[in-house]
This record gives sequence, C-alpha cells and structure tokens, in this order.
Amino acid sequence: MLETFEVKKPFYPLISFFASIIVLIFGMLFSKNISAFAFAFAVFVLFSAFGLFKNSAKMTLAMGVCGLIIGGLSFLTNRSSEAFWQTLLRMILLGLCAVPMVSTSPCDLTRCLAKMKCPRVITLGMLVTLRFIPVLASEIKQIWEAMKVRGANVSWYRPSTIYRAFIIPLVMRIIGISDTLSLSLETRAFTLDDSKSSVYKVIEVKTRDFVFLICVIALCVSGGVMMWK
Repeated sequence: MLETFEVKKPFYPLISFFASIIVLIFGMLFSKNISAFAFAFAVFVLFSAFGLFKNSAKMTLAMGVCGLIIGGLSFLTNRSSEAFWQTLLRMILLGLCAVPMVSTSPCDLTRCLAKMKCPRVITLGMLVTLRFIPVLASEIKQIWEAMKVRGANVSWYRPSTIYRAFIIPLVMRIIGISDTLSLSLETRAFTLDDSKSSVYKVIEVKTRDFVFLICVIALCVSGGVMMWK
C-alpha cells in the first residue's frame, strides 16, 4: 500500500515531516476562508513541481470524494452551504498535507531517526507499525476474496457469517504474523538497549530538500498575508 506512494526522488524524511506539519497548520487556519481553495491549488502545483504530482492527485481525489460525502451529509443536516465547502476544503487540505509524508519510505524515516540517536524502541516500533499496515490490508483482501470463492453470504443481516468467515481468520492471521515478526526480530539480533549498531544507506540532506521546505514556508506565509490583510 505505502509502496504505491513512493517516488523516485524522495525528500529527506524530516523535511517531509515538517513540510506536512506546516501545510496542515496553515491549511486549518485558512479553512474558514473560501479563498483557501486557491491556497490548496497552489500547494498542489508546488508539490507537482517537485515531482509529487501523482501522489498529490491521488490524495486530492480520494480526500475530495470523502469531503463531498461528509460535506453533503453536513449540508443535508444543517442546510448550510458554508459547512459543505468548509468540510470539502479541510478534507482536501488534509490529503495534500499528507503527501510529503506518504511519499517517504518508512525505511528511510527509520534510518534518519536512527542516525539522530532516537531511542530504538521508537524507531523499531514505527517501522513495524508502518510496515504492518500494507500487510494487514493484503491479508484482509485475501480473506475477503477467499470468502467470495467459498460462496459465503456476507449480507448485513447475517453477522454470524462475517464473524466466522472473516473476523476469526483475520485474528488468527494477525496472531501468526505477530509470532513470525517476533521470531524474525530475535533471529536478527534486534535489541532495545544501547548496543552498537550501524545504519545501512545513510540518508543525507540535499539542497533540493531545503529548497522544497523554503518554498512551502514561503507559500504558507504569503497565503497568510493575503488571507489576513
């Protein structure tokens, strides 16, 4: 799942993190102004200029659809067009702010944190968590496909079938994956103490990373000046 968002020239992980946080903060501050749609478009163009067009398009489309659904429900409830476009705008901005981070490899992020002497319990936990997400999604898909092959009736009025054919196999697979993971960590001599270790493929900061972060900050600041003047 996360591999589909990886790019050929990723940014330095911490640069991506700070860029995402900055866009998130300013985006939420601007979200009550309808002119923030122009800000969202400018962020989309900026990310596209730095090679993140596909990921920006995917996240904008996905979150835009979610925003239309949630905003539509809000409009039907409150009869307020303002609530509709604010919800849509916030969802789009949430999708855009996540683009730099989802474009970063979890392994690169872990290597970066390890180089900064971050506690191993954090780096290892983060790596396992991020890697577990696509594995879990794959397992869910396989179990669901197996249910269809067996002809299981998954109608909403038969929850017992979903429990026996989906939930129980999923729990058993999760337990099996956890057991395999713990054995893998043991055999590879992973520890949480301060024992010496080396970082494979050290991630270096490049000029492109600083230029990207400066452009993001400049865009957000200029957007703030235009919104609040």
